[in-house]
Amino acid sequence: MDFTDICKKGTLMKKFILVLFLGIVGKALGQIDAKIYYEKTENGYSVYGDNHELCEVSIELNFTLVNLESDIGAKKIIVLPAQSQKIKVASLTVINSKSMYKFSYTTLMNWGNHYLDKYDIDYVYQLPFQAGEKYKIGQGYNGNFSHQNQNALDFTMPVGTLITAARGGTVVAVTQKHYKTCAQKSCAEFNNYITIQHSDGTFAEYTHIKQNGALVKKGDKVTMGQPLAKSGNVGWSNGPHLHFVVYIQRLTQRETLKTKFQTLNGVISQLEEKVIYER
Repeated sequence: MDFTDICKKGTLMKKFILVLFLGIVGKALGQIDAKIYYEKTENGYSVYGDNHELCEVSIELNFTLVNLESDIGAKKIIVLPAQSQKIKVASLTVINSKSMYKFSYTTLMNWGNHYLDKYDIDYVYQLPFQAGEKYKIGQGYNGNFSHQNQNALDFTMPVGTLITAARGGTVVAVTQKHYKTCAQKSCAEFNNYITIQHSDGTFAEYTHIKQNGALVKKGDKVTMGQPLAKSGNVGWSNGPHLHFVVYIQRLTQRETLKTKFQTLNGVISQLEEKVIYER
């Protein structure tokens, strides 16, 4: 989006030019429903943010300023609360009122709180399937196929297996339209998934669900053990399974987390590859 706003006051022309919005998000997240905008003030501009998402959104603001001073500096990551409107994020003040002033800015945005540093590291998750069932970890943390440098788990299970919530939270995204699958990274764009935000600000993603297999929708509040979807073999996959990962969303990357699980044999601090676990 590009536009120009030219104002005249007496013989002085004040020019605001080139407002450019750039959104960079993780591929799985899709379009983020948030925006940055401004209003003219007596001495410059006030900059505001709206966030219509169900979770916090982090936005990096990069200002280029001419004859204006920003109270947050030229570059700053700000965090907008979930479902918030007209949150003031910056004030731009004219330095010399007798000279032209202008500014431009770019934004990078993503879900979550970029600054999150406290979360429940001792939380015990429930295995993401029905009680009495057992499945093998086909690929564990830092696995060779697609988990390099990731704390993610693949539960090998037949297509159509009922997936349940490992932890309660709010459903912030559901994608279930895809059907294509292949063992190459290029097929990641076809992943079907459900994303849930937990009360401590972390997220969980349940990936490769069956086409039209979701049993919840965006905005739903779910509890531990609640049915979420039917498993599938969609997207970047080399066989039917559930990809499960818990993470903190930083501005441009995920920080994936190791998680404890309650199993039939007690609490396991780390599930191991090639081992079968029963709920």
